[in-house]
Amino acid sequence: MTTFLPLPALPGAAGPIVGLREYGVRNSQPEAAFDDIALLAAEICCTPYSSISFIDETREWIKATFGWRSSCEVPKPCSLGAEVVRQNLPLFLLTDARLDGRFSESWLVAHEPHAVFYAAVPLVTKDGHAFGALAVFDNRPGGLDQNQVRLLQALGRQVETLLDQRREVRELATAMNVRSRLDERTKWQADHDSLTGLPNRSLFLRRVEETLSNASVGADIENSKTSLKPKKNVSILFVDLDRFKRINDTLGHAVGDIILREVAARFSCCLRPEDTLARLGGDEFTVLLPDVPNSSYAAGVSQMLLQALRRPFMLADQELYLGASIGISSYPRDGGDASTLLKNADIAMYQAKEKGGYQAYSRRMNADGYQRLIEEGELRRAIEREELFVLYQPVVNLTTGAVMGVEALARWKHPERGLVPPAHFIALAEQSDLIVPLGEFVLRRACADAAFWRRNGQPDLRVAVNLSARQLARPHLGEFVETLLGEQGLPGSALDLELTETALFGSGDSTPATLMHLRELGIRLLVDDFGTGYSSLAYLRRFAVDVIKIDRVFIAGLGYDKTDEALVRALIEMAHALKIEVVAEGVETDEQRNCLLALGCDAMQGYLLSRPITADALRTTRFPGAQRLRALTPHTAPLNGVRSIMGSARRRTPLITSRT
Repeated sequence: MTTFLPLPALPGAAGPIVGLREYGVRNSQPEAAFDDIALLAAEICCTPYSSISFIDETREWIKATFGWRSSCEVPKPCSLGAEVVRQNLPLFLLTDARLDGRFSESWLVAHEPHAVFYAAVPLVTKDGHAFGALAVFDNRPGGLDQNQVRLLQALGRQVETLLDQRREVRELATAMNVRSRLDERTKWQADHDSLTGLPNRSLFLRRVEETLSNASVGADIENSKTSLKPKKNVSILFVDLDRFKRINDTLGHAVGDIILREVAARFSCCLRPEDTLARLGGDEFTVLLPDVPNSSYAAGVSQMLLQALRRPFMLADQELYLGASIGISSYPRDGGDASTLLKNADIAMYQAKEKGGYQAYSRRMNADGYQRLIEEGELRRAIEREELFVLYQPVVNLTTGAVMGVEALARWKHPERGLVPPAHFIALAEQSDLIVPLGEFVLRRACADAAFWRRNGQPDLRVAVNLSARQLARPHLGEFVETLLGEQGLPGSALDLELTETALFGSGDSTPATLMHLRELGIRLLVDDFGTGYSSLAYLRRFAVDVIKIDRVFIAGLGYDKTDEALVRALIEMAHALKIEVVAEGVETDEQRNCLLALGCDAMQGYLLSRPITADALRTTRFPGAQRLRALTPHTAPLNGVRSIMGSARRRTPLITSRT
């Protein structure tokens, strides 16, 4: 049995890899592009480990890893990667290395991570010589299905493309004179995006037409031989980045440009060499997938693109998060020319913005898009003509049973269709940039009603208004709210502003200053639908949140679901430890109320107390749920030293705390 000892550093390890000098790969410098491919390989193949390595005359040098730490160098006789290169097969597979005496003493098997299952595809030069391996492995026996093998091979080709690009750049730099470089640059600029270097719309459409022409010719030949349907399918992905406009508006175009270049780099690592990634402009990217092997392949690529955006974008000490919505159209099903396919992928992308993730085009989407345009125009006119109205849902103090505030809720009564569901028209407003005027309308109406209540015997009633992410990103929000309060003669202590976790988590550098201005006016900050977004303690500390509102999905199971009860208890205890008050949303039964009371929740709102009512009705309505609560609960002090929600606005400073 061979015994392996710790390896000494090899001579010349700081220099370029022998035999790979032309690629410009240095063995001492990790690179994000290779790390991303290793990560994607492990995720696609459902293994905890992966690696990208290159082989020279004496060793296997490991360029990138996922899930384990490498010593960077393995002697060639002990290397599984060297065996992959020697065999140069489309797939090298060991389902259980312990059962094969040839490999049971290889370095990866005998040392950490003690690989048992090992699968790899060779990295091959254009002339067919293997020089490295993209490998996935596990410390348990395993295997790969055909789709995983196909995607692993596609990632291997992407590594080859990255290296070929390095070589081509070097060859171009040494072979061209100044005049030819200028000519090529001019031609290149006409067909490429100057920011990312990707093909632009013009080049993308030409490549689509060329691909469709080749697919059509191939289909004709195939049909003449077999009388079957065309086998060569083509897919187009239309990708629109979510939340990018907000980053651009709050952090500036220079930061936006950095983000776009990084997005382009990450997307490139998810594609085959024969695929085309293009930037149409702004935050829109497109992907051409020629010769798609099956109907689910485009969906798999879409998942890879979405996965590539999950890692935060790091700028200085700030983490920024992006998402994307992806529409898919396919030839010949969804169109026979480039313009039609691109248009239909765009339509599918808008459906993806509503439903999340990615969506494949269907003919019904054309009708849906037309209906959306009609509804957008109707909503715009309704806001301009103030045809919307505001209802208020009371919030009751669980300790005292007193109604201590209300939440303002927008409603739209269409002249023909009647009441439009709020979730529908609010989503429509967010997609069509109408959310800002809609939010300002609700804020104006709520402040006017609150001033009326204070003048007519209800001076302690607070009104909470939902603030959208786009409103928060506006540069003069603080001044607008201050002016509005002054017009109504209303103190800031009468107003609460509710934001979702997503709005706070994706906020830019201007947000803390805006929130500081609002807090100086006496306005409290509430986090709505808590538990359904990022649920991050970091932003609770950073923005000095006053109140969290636990989403109704966690409240629904109280009284019979122990998991929901445990989650709600944990949220309440966490909030109280941070001196943050807790409101439960969507309370509909006595069992839910009693459970919340036992768990120490501060306040509640929901149909058990009251449905949303008008401002006039709020002055005269008695709430049976509140009366029952007074009879049920003693007047005790709040738990854990948390100030009663009936008290004055809490001042917590500073707004921005240390991130250490």
